[in-house]
Amino acid sequence: MRHFVYALLLLQLSFSAAAADNSAELEKLYSALNMLNQQQQAIYQQFQMVQEIRRDSVPLLYGMPIPSQLMNGQIANYGEMVEAQKNVIVRGENLSRQADQLLDKYDEIEEMKKSLRSRIYELSLKAKD
Repeated sequence: MRHFVYALLLLQLSFSAAAADNSAELEKLYSALNMLNQQQQAIYQQFQMVQEIRRDSVPLLYGMPIPSQLMNGQIANYGEMVEAQKNVIVRGENLSRQADQLLDKYDEIEEMKKSLRSRIYELSLKAKD
């Protein structure tokens, strides 16, 4: 009978230790998830800024970028117009590439969050038992 009582006490202690471990782990997981959410939010804000710059940096005239010389009322020579158009195209491509990189980072963080959410779910189920 005495051994049975000791066994019950040990079992209860192991459950309370496991619950404390689970609680500490849950706290760390929630903290990590919160950090990833903040990083993701910052990346999304950067993405929005890049998109806005892309929209604002390419004024169009009949589907073609307008060189800044024409916008000021000055007439530019053909070579300057071609160079200005190339610069606008290159800038647009760079901004597009930057937006794609930000989206990739955003998606990477989303993948990291999935594993954290999964572990949080597992620990939450254990806590209910």
